[in-house]
Amino acid sequence: MNHYSHIPLVRILIPLLAGILLFLRIEFFLSIKIILLVSVIFLVAGIIIQQFAIKHFRFTSFFGVNVMLFFFFSGYLLAQNYHQSKHPSHFKNYNWDESMLRIKLIEPVEEKTNSYQIVGRVTHVVAQDSLIKVIGKIIIWLEKDSLAAKLEYGDVILTDSFHQLVKEPQNPNTFNYKQFLARQNIFHQTYRRSGEWFNTDANEGTQLISLALQMRNRALNTLEKNDIKGKDFAVASALLLGYREFLDEDLQREFAGAGAMHILCVSGLHVGIIFMALSFMFGFLSKLPKGKYIKTLVIISLIWFYAAITGFSPSVLRASAMFSFVAIGQTFTRSTNIYNTLAASALVLIIVDPFIVSKIGFQLSYIAVISIVSLQPMFQKQLYFKNKLLNGAWAIMTVSLAAQLGTGPISVFYFNQFPNYFLLTNLIVIPLTGLIIQGGIIFFLIAPLDLISVYAGKLLSYLILILHKSVGIIEGLPGSTSQNLVLTFNEQLLIFLLIILISVYFKKKEPKLILPVLGVIMFLSISFVTRIINEQTINRLVVYHLPRATAMDIYTGGTCLTYTCETVQENPRLIDFNMRGNRLKTGFINPPEFKKDTSYISEKFMIKNGFISWNNQTIKIIDRQTDLESNSIFPGTIDQVIITKNSPLKLEDIHKVFDARKYIFDSSNSIRKSNQWLGECENLGLDCWSVAIQGAYVWNDKSK
Repeated sequence: MNHYSHIPLVRILIPLLAGILLFLRIEFFLSIKIILLVSVIFLVAGIIIQQFAIKHFRFTSFFGVNVMLFFFFSGYLLAQNYHQSKHPSHFKNYNWDESMLRIKLIEPVEEKTNSYQIVGRVTHVVAQDSLIKVIGKIIIWLEKDSLAAKLEYGDVILTDSFHQLVKEPQNPNTFNYKQFLARQNIFHQTYRRSGEWFNTDANEGTQLISLALQMRNRALNTLEKNDIKGKDFAVASALLLGYREFLDEDLQREFAGAGAMHILCVSGLHVGIIFMALSFMFGFLSKLPKGKYIKTLVIISLIWFYAAITGFSPSVLRASAMFSFVAIGQTFTRSTNIYNTLAASALVLIIVDPFIVSKIGFQLSYIAVISIVSLQPMFQKQLYFKNKLLNGAWAIMTVSLAAQLGTGPISVFYFNQFPNYFLLTNLIVIPLTGLIIQGGIIFFLIAPLDLISVYAGKLLSYLILILHKSVGIIEGLPGSTSQNLVLTFNEQLLIFLLIILISVYFKKKEPKLILPVLGVIMFLSISFVTRIINEQTINRLVVYHLPRATAMDIYTGGTCLTYTCETVQENPRLIDFNMRGNRLKTGFINPPEFKKDTSYISEKFMIKNGFISWNNQTIKIIDRQTDLESNSIFPGTIDQVIITKNSPLKLEDIHKVFDARKYIFDSSNSIRKSNQWLGECENLGLDCWSVAIQGAYVWNDKSK
């Protein structure tokens, strides 16, 4: 008997996911010929294997393998077909002179510091009085004016067809914004000044989504109207409605440091609380004839009504779909399995959008639920308290522990930190969050009754204040967060495998699993040790791409020195955004800094008069104050000359004094000046690199 026959949808989902993930990893597009050939192979193999299975029962496993490979191939094709950049109807293929793009806004307009950001779907290319239907999405930043401020979801605008590809990351190991947008089928962006675009006064938005956004705006206004303001308003709008535009950096840091950031993203936790509350409220319906079906219909309807109030945000849509399937599954308890139910909801979401598997919210939601379902009962039965309050607290702690075990590796992989007091945090915030969500729903329902809603608003504000203060206290405790943690993708997978093996060992009590557990621990140890060894032997120069600023890191022999200009020193956020990711990966978080006039001699470095020598490498930094006449030829070979701050010197003169192997123009120089130097280098036959134009310059010692 097949041990997995009761979860057929899980058996379909796993290879389908693997195929999608492989495409996202390599993005290799199969031709029609290859697709047809592989399809024929699967068909023929299926027929042959089926014939063998009938005659020889032991060959039935080969049929299962063939089916698994078929779904793996189907997942790959599903992802490939969803990827729009290669589609012949994509608007980028119609970039003609004097043509215009007809764009429908598919998301609410976001106000930025100096512009309005819109995400639009290009529906048509207008050219020579013809209308060509196209596909594709684009991000446009509009100059701030009264017309841009009035744009709403569904509005249709016209603009010229000029656009740019989203750029690759300009620094190593930083957030890949291009890949992030590509997972949403957005590959192009542009900026438009006032008068360079036109509102057609048409609105083609889906009525249901428009109504949902209006409901969310009314809900936000209701919060403000009832004197919920400031940080309380920011927390309430995020916690109740999934609207995070009012969250400042301090609030996000507090909640992230305490391990409570998940409550500010309306997702599985919130919908789960609502689901349990509704199940309790309408439990009496189960006693009626056909009552359990009525109960399920009511619960699903109200869950989706709540999703509408939040404006159908993506995280709420995922959670609502998940718990809708859970509600349906509970109605047919005799024939369903929770893992099968979760797989069914995931399959629906993946078929609609296969790229959803790359979204952090999707990964965290499903892994958290799977961890709770599989691990929490095992933890719960370890202790039992006769006191209901203690038993409830223990239940919350076991749920938190199970969820954190599952989501912890993902959090470390993406965010490089881990909340050490997550058990204490969740013991406080989960009950409070439940009260706030249920109280918030009641508050919105009675909002038209001004007299009552005022008191309900004050109660809600008080609960939010307690939540905020509690999170602040926990975040302020010593050692509340372990930061600057690094996991590679493979290490993350190994940790998941280790958690699964250990969990199965304790559930099944199978001694044969000890060897695989030890094997995974060994591979993890090897990976960690290898990274440490690499950090000690790295020999590298990185000249970073920062807006109108200079910054570089020099690595050698297990040490690192950094050079930054005044602009970076006065704005640490530039380091966090542009340099921190690379420093995390290389194991040097806060390396010591040196300045232009620094004189420093050690076993590994020599710095003097703008010259820097290390491990048989020498560079020279040139800025506006550099005087070539006072720089005698350096005793030895100059490997790289780094020119900064729009130095007025000519390349020919610099080359006469410093016959360097490479000339680097960092991003403190203007594009115009960098282009001028690039032209000079081409005429002189010199090797060069412009950081402002080409991105960060990275030199690695190839002899290592």
